[in-house]
Amino acid sequence: MLKQQTKELFTQAMSTLWSHKFRSFLTVLGVVIGTSTVIGVASLAKGLEAGMKEQIEQFGTNVAFVSRFGGGPRHSDFTEEERKRKPITLEDAVALSQLPSAIATSPILRPPGMPPAVKFRGNEVRTPQVRGVWAGYANTREVTISRGRFFTETEDQHNIEVAIIGYDIAEKLFTGYEPLEKEIQIGNKVFRVIGVLEKSKQPLGGGGPPVDSMIFIPYNVMHAMFPMQDDHWVAIGARQGNLDKLVDEATELMRRRRQVPADKPNSFEVATPSGMLESFNKMLAMVAMIVIPIVSVALLVGGIGVMNIMLVSVTERTKEIGVRRAIGAKRSDIILQFLLEASALTGMGGVIGVIVGFLISFLLSLLKMPSQVPMIWVLVGFGVSVAIGLVAGLYPAFKASRLDPIEALRYE
Repeated sequence: MLKQQTKELFTQAMSTLWSHKFRSFLTVLGVVIGTSTVIGVASLAKGLEAGMKEQIEQFGTNVAFVSRFGGGPRHSDFTEEERKRKPITLEDAVALSQLPSAIATSPILRPPGMPPAVKFRGNEVRTPQVRGVWAGYANTREVTISRGRFFTETEDQHNIEVAIIGYDIAEKLFTGYEPLEKEIQIGNKVFRVIGVLEKSKQPLGGGGPPVDSMIFIPYNVMHAMFPMQDDHWVAIGARQGNLDKLVDEATELMRRRRQVPADKPNSFEVATPSGMLESFNKMLAMVAMIVIPIVSVALLVGGIGVMNIMLVSVTERTKEIGVRRAIGAKRSDIILQFLLEASALTGMGGVIGVIVGFLISFLLSLLKMPSQVPMIWVLVGFGVSVAIGLVAGLYPAFKASRLDPIEALRYE
């Protein structure tokens, strides 16, 4: 009986809303915006997190990076202390390679300023990410060669001009050609391509240059091209399960080499992929702290709109309420009817918001931005929208149920 009554009340509520379609849509516009924003932001955050995890998998779980500055997209906000830090030298890299927990080590030398262009016949890539490394770099992290090989220690020691190029470099330079054994020009030097990297997973903006645009050349050749460049990164591969121990050993060694007093902070950074992910998650949390209040305001506006329209509905249907009360409808029936109408309003807004949220996620994917829709946030967005309807409909529902039947019948 109760089920049948509820069904009839719901049908009546939907009929009432359908008779005022445009007004109903405007009423729940705030709910639509709030729900779609929740899903859109959550999908972007989830996609960014997944992209970061994929990049970390490419780095490997047992690698640490020693650098002069901390990682992340900072360029102009270094402190005075950071700007005065001594560079990480080749001698530091040699010392780090002797650590007990290190299985492989390589300095990473980057060209100062604008990187040199790379050319093959009439094709050119103007901003490749050229890196000079030791042969052991391939053992410090996940470097997957799809064709060819990495250069050897002998080739590095004898200044052999060979190169391993990323997937994008190969695609842009060698359209219609096999890259292996072809000669490319980097700056004023000619290199023989001996390896092509496998296409990387989705890169993450701000997390460093993607592997697909990398070119690896022997360290000694790179140093000969830029003899004045003495600031390095150092990649250190840890023995299985010894990453934390490696970080401690590298920190202690670098503090001793740089003569950092015991009461002073490090004048260098030792970063790990897991630490990068933690920093990234903190950044996402800060973004959430900004976005959540905005979304909450949109949902609040939607709730206020629902309450207003329900109060107008109570006024418009005063005589109808009087008739229903006169023929035996209980106060609970009136309350249930108006709550169902309010919930249907915001539920409809929630459904539209979910659809718009999925469209936002789809558009982000088309724009090559990482996006994954987490179903938990779809449920949260829809659930919150319905809850807002219940809360916003309480006062109008109780107001309608308290109308005196005789006075309601006299209402014009």
